Amino acid sequence: MSNLALQLLEQGKVQQALLLLAEQCETSPRDAHAWFLLGACNHQANKLEEALQALERALSIEPRHIQARCAKGAVLFDMGRQQDALHVYRKALHLAPTDAQLLLNMGVVLEQTGDLRAALERYDLALKHHPEFASALLNRGALLIGLGRLEEALSNNQRLAELHPEWEHAQFNLGEILLTMGRWDEALAAYEHAVAINPAFAKAHFASGLALSMLKRFDQARQEFRATQALDPAVYEQCLRDAAASTGAERLREFTPEVIYLLREATRLDACDWGSWDRLVKDLQYLVESLLGQPGEIVEPALLFSASALPVSSAVSLALAKSVSARVAARTGNYTAFTHGNKHTGKLRIGYVSPDFRIHPIATVTRRLYALHDRDKFEVYGYSLHPGDGSDIRRDIENGCNVFRELSGLDDRAAAEIIHHDGIDILVDLAGYTKTSRPEIFAMRPSPLQVSYLGFLHTMGADFIDYLVADPVVVPVANAGFFTEKIAYLPNSYFMFDNRLEISAQKFSREELGLPAQGFVFCCHNASYKITPVDFDVWMRLLKRVAGSVLWLYKSSEAVAANLRKEAEVRGVSPDRLVFATLTPNAEYLARYRMADLFLDTAFYNAQTTAAEALWTGLPVLTCPGKTMTSRVAAGLLTAAGLEELIAGSPQEYEERAFHLATHPDELQQIREKLGANRLSLSIFDTARQVRNLEAAFQMMWQRHEAGQAPETFQVVIRDADS
Repeated sequence: MSNLALQLLEQGKVQQALLLLAEQCETSPRDAHAWFLLGACNHQANKLEEALQALERALSIEPRHIQARCAKGAVLFDMGRQQDALHVYRKALHLAPTDAQLLLNMGVVLEQTGDLRAALERYDLALKHHPEFASALLNRGALLIGLGRLEEALSNNQRLAELHPEWEHAQFNLGEILLTMGRWDEALAAYEHAVAINPAFAKAHFASGLALSMLKRFDQARQEFRATQALDPAVYEQCLRDAAASTGAERLREFTPEVIYLLREATRLDACDWGSWDRLVKDLQYLVESLLGQPGEIVEPALLFSASALPVSSAVSLALAKSVSARVAARTGNYTAFTHGNKHTGKLRIGYVSPDFRIHPIATVTRRLYALHDRDKFEVYGYSLHPGDGSDIRRDIENGCNVFRELSGLDDRAAAEIIHHDGIDILVDLAGYTKTSRPEIFAMRPSPLQVSYLGFLHTMGADFIDYLVADPVVVPVANAGFFTEKIAYLPNSYFMFDNRLEISAQKFSREELGLPAQGFVFCCHNASYKITPVDFDVWMRLLKRVAGSVLWLYKSSEAVAANLRKEAEVRGVSPDRLVFATLTPNAEYLARYRMADLFLDTAFYNAQTTAAEALWTGLPVLTCPGKTMTSRVAAGLLTAAGLEELIAGSPQEYEERAFHLATHPDELQQIREKLGANRLSLSIFDTARQVRNLEAAFQMMWQRHEAGQAPETFQVVIRDADS
């Protein structure tokens, strides 16, 4: 009877097998194998409690039944009881320490619990005892990719494909490592082999589309994506989520082969892998321009942020922003428009919308903004688009608002309705098109005036954003034409800073930070995506010219450090002259700046919060402004700080000025003393005055609105600190 039940299971006739096995167990209650099969059958039918009971019955009869123990662990795992599953597998391994299936199952559970090193050890042990175990090779290869051990993963997956040339999953996994390594042609060949073996293999069709996208064979890629969707819509949706994750995005709002190509190439830049840098700049501009108004028009918001760190023309950036905003507006076009009738009486209601009310640079610098608003004139509302993290920063922002609402669990319309019901007069977007932002809320216009501020240093290209808050340095009047928003110019600087930001009193030595005891320390703790080969060329020339100097960078990943060391060596500089700082609590991070001599800014996407924090600690920042807002931020901060001597007029002047300061310590010391003496009186560090200036901008916007006048660019007059 057991053999017949197995045949039924193999034929997919689970219910018939269940009936047969239930009868067998009733007539032969001491038949451990029958109880095992009944448990396995219930597991296949997703009847987990029944499966567990049957397997425990089998083990009560025959405690050394290894298959039953394996199956019990698998059931517990599917029930979400990972630790119980591990306990079962460990006991089973005492009975059968060389059982490859047990080791494999244990590795799977360890992966899910995040213990990747232990999981890899189990896969290795399984293969030691069973060198051709396909499932162990399959899982091991995927895990090695996740760990970034690409050469090992390639060797593993090649062996799997050689051992099982007609197994579609072996070919698919080979394609995965080749795709990860940027070997697009070879990856496509592997995926096509998988599809040839199994034409209904939906994931392989999608992966073929990814490889074709990277080869810029966009029409063929579209065909493969459509094939995936037709074969299995659920798999297609999961593949979309995975594709978004592979680009570092929370989600992709607009998925096309062109978008995936550009975003995956941009992701390489996050790790300072610059092999495609020149090509990406050209392709981004070409694809945006050539597809304008076409069915495949580039409308993915994530690309706008990526473009900010590239030397893309302002005209192309504006065109991309307009395309993105038009698609955002189209997604909300079916909703009934909000009406803004009689204004509530009383104070002006300001609403701040952000996904970053948590440990994040925007929260760090705006921490006191909300509480410092004049409560005689303003009511402050905070709208969070991301769950809180329990941090002190989050608590202070919540307490600083009159009303604080968590909207992350609501859809865009419901969130917009709450904002509209609150009667917000001016709604401030602190995120723009950054990760986890939700511009669709603004596209519905829940408030009569809407403003972009601080979190997105670019035009949104949208008719649903009325104003951008800036200053004359970051957005010169001559550049205002590249913004669809009207500009609210604040005096001195648009930037907001928390002048209670703590600097740790801890005293570091150079040696404990990995820095040389002697020698000049150039520093740039900007995010890795802001560093480009253009910057690095200059920095390496400086290291060659300044004997004994080092460059102190922030290490966001091992890949970043490895790639930058390689790039240094290519430029004839010893990799040892690059020193990498790691993540540390913010107060200690600021204190470490005391060990640096000069902060070197990045060209296309400047330091913003990072530059302000460096200046706050007394570290001079050298910059060279470009034409875009992202390339002028540091110049704006330095102008407001009265340190124009640190603003270079050209890339050549930037390099020469850095060299001069590194070789004239007295002059650099004078700048440091000037910064230290004036720090607490500088406008950029006078948080209360910056809030008053921002309030003045809000009042001027609202006065025009109440007078029935359209938004217009204006300049806020300088206000005294006590006004």
